[in-house]
Amino acid sequence: MTQGRYGGPQKRRSPRYDKRFKVSLEYEGETHEIRTINISRHGIQLPRRNPPPVGSHVKLTVTIRNETSIFEGIVQRHTHCLVNGVQTIAIGIDIISPGYDEFVKDKITIS
Repeated sequence: MTQGRYGGPQKRRSPRYDKRFKVSLEYEGETHEIRTINISRHGIQLPRRNPPPVGSHVKLTVTIRNETSIFEGIVQRHTHCLVNGVQTIAIGIDIISPGYDEFVKDKITIS
């Protein structure tokens, strides 16, 4: 287990990578074009001023290196973060679709 931000153990299933990729986030009949804050083998963190509620099922169209794939996920958390120096809310989404892990692993350097 790796060390967390405040010196305690980090309880993540996989490390986060600060990478910016284009994502279309669909929920409640609307689509939002966003760039990721970070990405891991299990999920994505996105900025959202008006986030979908925790537990919401969402659809994500992820584009990495000119390859696009569609995945489904569940909003697991809301957090506060800085994006380009501006305080905003971020949503943590666990991806539940098969194939996401391999899609991400193949496109960015993740071991």
